[in-house]
Amino acid sequence: MKIPPSRYILPNLFTLGATFCGVAMIWLAAQATTAQDFYVAASLLPLALLLDGFDGRVARWVQGQSKFGVQMDSLSDFLTFGVAPAFLVYFWGLQQLGLWGLLTVFVFAAGAMVRLARFNVQAEEDGGASAYFTGLPAPMAGMAAGGLVAVHAGVLGHEALDPKLLPFVVVFMVGFAVLMVSEVPFRTFKDVSMTRSLRFGLALSVTVVVGLALATDWMAALSVMLFFYVLTGLASSVLRRRRQIAMARRAVLVGGAEPLLDDEEVFEDELGVFEGEDDELGPRS
Repeated sequence: MKIPPSRYILPNLFTLGATFCGVAMIWLAAQATTAQDFYVAASLLPLALLLDGFDGRVARWVQGQSKFGVQMDSLSDFLTFGVAPAFLVYFWGLQQLGLWGLLTVFVFAAGAMVRLARFNVQAEEDGGASAYFTGLPAPMAGMAAGGLVAVHAGVLGHEALDPKLLPFVVVFMVGFAVLMVSEVPFRTFKDVSMTRSLRFGLALSVTVVVGLALATDWMAALSVMLFFYVLTGLASSVLRRRRQIAMARRAVLVGGAEPLLDDEEVFEDELGVFEGEDDELGPRS
């Protein structure tokens, strides 16, 4: 067997690092007995997210892109951001539900699997270039599940999940599974034109997140930032749909056949135009 050049190996080491974080997360959650144990397990998710975000960039820096790397990255994302966070939540609280808890875990993991499979197909057909993600990326959904555990166990310091909160957790996990397989567009933030207003907004956001991290906890700060990202995507999707409906009604009233803008055109007109890549935070080509 011929050993590939080092420029192909280096990006895959980042992918393997993210995968190790996922495996370690399951291992730590399975034997966790205290709130601190669950917090430590959840804290591996931001590290995995960082490694996953760098593998594609490193591949481009060293010109080590390959189809093998693309497939490896997707499999790693499924384990690290689909299976591992689901079982983290299961061992943390959903195991109280028995089979129903297991089914909830399955729905979340299946949502990540469908999301990643759809992305691979779209990347092959469209070349992976788009200004928006189609559906919530699996790493973001996995981070949301980890953030839920981290805030409850690490920030609030609760040793065990109150059974009264189990329905909320089930809805939370199923809801993020639905977001992953949905058609809701989420901004990629790739190649954004740094206007004055955008720089101000970014500086304000960073200041708020850093302040929250210092005042409470860094996992709580990341969770709040993710919450606003998801909320912004949902709100933008609603605004886009309302504009489409308004355009259709106006066309009917004037008796014309005014064509509706497609989703991306409407969304760009609402929020501004920029180019990016539709990837799972660490694209390979």
